[in-house]
Amino acid sequence: MKKFIAILLGTAVLCGTAAAQNCSQFVNSVNGKKLTYINQDAKGNPQMTAVYTSTKKDASTISTHAEISDKNGKLMGTGDSEMICDGNAIKVDMKSFIPASSMKQYSDMKISGEAKYLTYPSNMQTGQTLDDGSVTIEMNGNGSPMTLQMDIVNRKVEQAETISTNAGSFDCFKISYEATTKVKIAGIGIPFHMKITEWYAPKLGRFVKSETYTKGGKLMGVMVLDSVK
Repeated sequence: MKKFIAILLGTAVLCGTAAAQNCSQFVNSVNGKKLTYINQDAKGNPQMTAVYTSTKKDASTISTHAEISDKNGKLMGTGDSEMICDGNAIKVDMKSFIPASSMKQYSDMKISGEAKYLTYPSNMQTGQTLDDGSVTIEMNGNGSPMTLQMDIVNRKVEQAETISTNAGSFDCFKISYEATTKVKIAGIGIPFHMKITEWYAPKLGRFVKSETYTKGGKLMGVMVLDSVK
C-alpha cells in the first residue's frame, strides 16, 4: 500500500512539473512578441490595424497591450488584457475580443473592466464543444462613458487546418461561435448578433484569422495576422 501511495504521489508531482514546463514554454515563446493584424471589410479593403504587444508578467501570465489604428494610421484606442496558462488550457482575457466594429466607433477609447476569460484547452480536438464566455466592459469614448456587454456562446471546434498569411504558416483549429454585443449609453442599448469563425493557433494563444458574419450569414469583415516580430 505504501508503495502504491508513493507511486501516486510521484505521478502527481510529475504531472504538475510537466504542466509547469508547458506553461513556461508557452509564456517564454510569447513573451516580447508583437502581433500585427489587419482588419478588412467584406470586399477585402483595409479598415484598421491592431497591434498586440505581449510581455511576461509571471511564470504563467502574459500581459498584452493593444493599439488600434484606422486605415490612415491614426490611433483610435488602446487596451490591456492578459493570457493565463494553467497547464490544461490557455485562458484569454475577454477584453481582447471586443469587435473591431465597436472599436471603430469610438476614438480615444480606454478599456477597463473585470477580467473574465475565454478558455482554449491544451488538448483541443475536432468536434469538441468549448466553454461559453460573458463579460461587461466599461469604456470611455470622446468623454462619454458607456458599457459594452458581450456574450460568446455555442463555441465548437470544427477541424484542424494550416493557415498561411503574410506572417507565415500556422497549425490552427477552426472554431465557430456566436457573439452578442450591446453597447449601452445612459442605460440604453440595442443587442447586435454576429456569427464568427476563427482559426486559433495554440503556439500563439491567439487566432491567426477571424471572419465575422451577420446573424443571417453575410460576411462583414475579416481580421488577419499580418506580421509577428
